[in-house]
Amino acid sequence: MLVFASCFFSFKIAAQQLPNYTQYLYNMQVVNPAFVGYRSDLSISLLSRDQWIGVEGAPTTKTFSLNARTSRGLALGTTIIQDKIGFSESTNVNLDASYTIITSRYSRLAFGLKGGIHFFNNKFSSAITPDNDVYASASGQFFNVGFGALFYNKNFYFGLSLPYVLESPQFYIQNNFNTSIAKNQNIFLSSGYLFELSENFSFKPTTMIRYTTNSPISVDVNANILFKEKIEAGISYRFNDSMSALFSLVIKEKYRIGYAYDYKINTAIGNFNTHEFILHVDFSILRNTRWLRHNKCYF
Repeated sequence: MLVFASCFFSFKIAAQQLPNYTQYLYNMQVVNPAFVGYRSDLSISLLSRDQWIGVEGAPTTKTFSLNARTSRGLALGTTIIQDKIGFSESTNVNLDASYTIITSRYSRLAFGLKGGIHFFNNKFSSAITPDNDVYASASGQFFNVGFGALFYNKNFYFGLSLPYVLESPQFYIQNNFNTSIAKNQNIFLSSGYLFELSENFSFKPTTMIRYTTNSPISVDVNANILFKEKIEAGISYRFNDSMSALFSLVIKEKYRIGYAYDYKINTAIGNFNTHEFILHVDFSILRNTRWLRHNKCYF
């Protein structure tokens, strides 16, 4: 625990406001509200991520997202993120909304808004730090807002988002925090393309670039192969951080069960590998024509 506490307190002030995901393609609503309504009339995702297996107090993340379309281009949804790291726990509850514009027969442009409340509980008084410093425990909540945009056609998408605009007080030691524009904002750029190689095989390269002020740029590159729209496997590389293997099954074009294993690169101590599971469900109910895709769980 002393090793983890040393790492945790060394980056707590500039800690990331959002956790990383490997299977982000099926969890995009969390980081970009413009993806609300993108996939089907009703979409539901559950994700569980356990990082640094075997390290006490390592990060764990659970997410739930739900969104549904209306008949006039508006889509509404909600996301819930529960995150634990060391002595800190947080729950983030958001309402998401998007509006989709028809730009051509085969392309769409969507704009999204996100707003919610973040609850946190820091039990720092229980921590043992390398310098034997003692920090007071703290709990509270704060509001936040975010926005995003998304352009897509039948085989391509490009998204840009700033999911949390206001600064988080969660890891502040002092009590003199005032809500302001975040100093360490997370900006996400995501893109992907679907190549139909044959009747049975499709190739899906995707990427997500994450920029945080005063931090190195995070770049994810994925390469997945889809067989008969039922079995998907691939690899992912997060620059100078980790390698991942992904596998999922698509059942009846609606239900996706996925698993990802992350191998941490250049770790000097311990097992810093990660397990991630996802369950995603798409329902086509109203078959609205404003959105481009219907009943397709694979992209």
